Amino acid sequence: MIQSPVLFTSNNNLNFEIRTPREDEAQASLDMMVIVAGQSPYILGTPESFGKRPVEGQVKWFQESAASDSAIILAAYHEGRMVGFCDARSYKDIKRKHRAGLGISILAEFRGCGLGRKLMEVLLENMKRFAEIQIIELDVMMNNHSALKLYESMGFKRAGVFPKAFILPTGEVSDNLSMYLEV
Repeated sequence: MIQSPVLFTSNNNLNFEIRTPREDEAQASLDMMVIVAGQSPYILGTPESFGKRPVEGQVKWFQESAASDSAIILAAYHEGRMVGFCDARSYKDIKRKHRAGLGISILAEFRGCGLGRKLMEVLLENMKRFAEIQIIELDVMMNNHSALKLYESMGFKRAGVFPKAFILPTGEVSDNLSMYLEV
């Protein structure tokens, strides 16, 4: 699925463009995720793991998502620089094809200005057009309070907790919260 550009002005008057990234931006997306993974303990990958991903694999993922009616990738740009990234896709197996999961990442200096909410709004509007979609789901570390607050404000409900699911680089232990939104 492809999203044409959506322009957005944040609550601190920064201008952003949200759209499907082009294939020639695959390396920029990996470079951004290297930075995000170093800034946030809530990203499952590490800077090293994102740095080792081949750009060809990222390009293939971009191509497959663009051609799909049940997957989308979005990026947020500020002054031409990729500063946020999110993706969603439906499950392919017959028993879960009515469900789709999502993920979102934003560079630290662009958090708290409303960009995460706008990315989620654009992503969710696209996901509602996925074939046979009934439930949108996500997982969040319970000590990621700002993300949890955003998801709940957008109507996501708590489904269940996996205790002690993560041990962060600081040694802090976090439960995993599964959340869902019926569409």
